[in-house]
Amino acid sequence: MKAIMKIKKEREGFELCDVPMPCAGDRDILIKVRSAAICGSDLKFCKWTAWCDNVVKFLPFIPGHELCGEVVEVGKKVKGIKVGDRIAAETHISCGVCWQCRHARPHTCERMELFGHTINGGFCEYTLIPERAARKISNDIPFDYGCLLEPMGIPFRAVEVGEVAKDAVVVVGCGPIGQFAVAFSKISGAEVVIAVDINDKRLNLAKKMGANYLINPQREAVAQKVKNLTTEYGRGAGLVIDASGSAGAMKDAFSYLRPGGKFVILGQTDAPLPLNPSLDIVFKEAQVTGLFGRKIWDTWEKTEKLLLAGKIDPAPVITHRFSLDDFEKAFKVALSGEGCKILFIP
Repeated sequence: MKAIMKIKKEREGFELCDVPMPCAGDRDILIKVRSAAICGSDLKFCKWTAWCDNVVKFLPFIPGHELCGEVVEVGKKVKGIKVGDRIAAETHISCGVCWQCRHARPHTCERMELFGHTINGGFCEYTLIPERAARKISNDIPFDYGCLLEPMGIPFRAVEVGEVAKDAVVVVGCGPIGQFAVAFSKISGAEVVIAVDINDKRLNLAKKMGANYLINPQREAVAQKVKNLTTEYGRGAGLVIDASGSAGAMKDAFSYLRPGGKFVILGQTDAPLPLNPSLDIVFKEAQVTGLFGRKIWDTWEKTEKLLLAGKIDPAPVITHRFSLDDFEKAFKVALSGEGCKILFIP
């Protein structure tokens, strides 16, 4: 079968290889991949940043963790899933026995494996998903949307934690995660949603997803603009969601987070974040939260219901579709920032 693989960390990019089709073990599910999406972590694997050395356990390996497909084989000990079912992948594969798992936190498992990171993923024609990480979804959810349930879950949690009803929200970074954060904020009753990004194409897309105001930091002072737009909400954001991974943008955001506000960090950065804990957090009574993954399976159930009810429309976020053969074009578009969510259709 065809598979996009990272062969050597010293070599930028990926290679398209012909590899044997895997066979399902007792607790595995073999699926035919129908749709798989490029994530920011896949771009790190492509360029091989220092972060990758702490994540990837072996080379060569197959990346890709946002996917949806059809079951073609199940292990003999798998329960509740059969051939022909539609499956989406949960990235976080928990052990089921550690303290975190025993206390309803499998998404922060102490011995967690990561689909498409520490084990082979889904940028291929067929892939194995451990039973613990397989989510059976409705056949009414298109494959292209099913592969987005994983990335949709993180911004959904951010909005849920933020309690945005009748409040002002600022979303920093308008990649796919930021776009869904904008949409979920509006769905959840936020009265003002402000999108911040240096990419005008993505800002315009955020408008389609529900943003009331757009700010490009290269042309406007974000803090002052946010305060001007939120005079009726305490001259500041009640919730800031960072999906940018920019330490500078995060630092700036604390200046327009209003007293008593919430700051949810989703973006990942290797850069240090200089803060004055007293001024930025304590005196403001700010609530700062980092989120890593989805609540399994609570977040999935909630986002699936919104999708099936037609309350969230992922279509504008999907800007490009490519075959596996055109993987180089796909990653070129993804790295350029010209698109938003890029899909492979094997």
